[in-house]
Amino acid sequence: MKKPATNAELEKHLFKTLTWFDDERKETIPLNALAQVKKNVTRARDEFLKMQKPLAIRQMTCSIAPYPTKYGFQNAYTGIHPYLYFNNRATLVQFKADGQLKNLLFNPYFPDLSLKAPFYANLLEQKPFFIPESLLGKKDTSIIEQLNQVGIKPEDIDYVSYDHLHVQDMRPLMGTVDINGNPKSAPYFPNATFIFHYKEWESVEYLHPLNSQWYVHGGIDGVDTSRLLLYDKDLLLAEGVALVHTPGHTAGNHSLYLNSASGPFTISENSVGPDGYNPSSSKMNDVKNAARDRGVDVILNANTVDEIYNQYNSTIKEKLLSGSSPDAPEFYNHRSSSQFTTWMTAIGLSPTYEHKPVNEGNLVHK
Repeated sequence: MKKPATNAELEKHLFKTLTWFDDERKETIPLNALAQVKKNVTRARDEFLKMQKPLAIRQMTCSIAPYPTKYGFQNAYTGIHPYLYFNNRATLVQFKADGQLKNLLFNPYFPDLSLKAPFYANLLEQKPFFIPESLLGKKDTSIIEQLNQVGIKPEDIDYVSYDHLHVQDMRPLMGTVDINGNPKSAPYFPNATFIFHYKEWESVEYLHPLNSQWYVHGGIDGVDTSRLLLYDKDLLLAEGVALVHTPGHTAGNHSLYLNSASGPFTISENSVGPDGYNPSSSKMNDVKNAARDRGVDVILNANTVDEIYNQYNSTIKEKLLSGSSPDAPEFYNHRSSSQFTTWMTAIGLSPTYEHKPVNEGNLVHK
């Protein structure tokens, strides 16, 4: 198991640790931890809003994929559709660190690699032969091609991260080595440092059977870890660009936190979209009523429940860090990385509101 980076290693990248939520993580009682989140989130958000904004932010759709409604809406949905549909988006963030241009790529989904995860492999296997695969989802233009279209080459990417590693095969992205450390396969992103919370990497290394259907088996076997950076405290990568540990959906889940021209926002998959983060404003009666009857402020993305108290607290943290959406003030500005969307095989199952992709600033080419 690779250890979390030392302060000296973080300083090489000019990263700084953040202490906004240290009090929360010292609490052993989930309700007290939630109180600490609510106590400290205003100060954290105010400090973040004073920071400079990244040079540019681009969000790109990688795929549309099915996902069980019972998980997406935490058993609240009672309609006829067994699957909702996700819009899986990657986010490119461009910023400067000590005058040097840096590119961060967050959640670069590769649909063909994700199909190796047991959940999706089994779903395809069980598909009736007469139903075309195209009805089950959509594979968009490769994220590498989409980057090329805006003048960003794979070798220009300095950092890669995912909010969590469900359905990800990291071998093609990071490259692999033999037992002696000699290269076996070249990485998609040859100059990138890969950043994860150490608990997320640990979860994949020691994969528990209850979570195994969501991970690509062997997805980190033999990867080149020479450019793997694990951390254990929230990180400020640059002004207006942070990674905040938001455990719940997975133990090592983290949220990208960005200060943008359209307001600050977080990105993760602790809930599936505005209906989950704002159930009181949802036009989905099942979701609204479930939140009211349960006495909760969010409806979780609940395919894993081992961290469900932390997940609730993290989802509250994300929406309060984000604040209200400038385009729809009744909803929070959090952008779910896999966002509930409308799809042709789920007629009548649509989000009350859906965040559009962020496209801000002018990209600079290296």
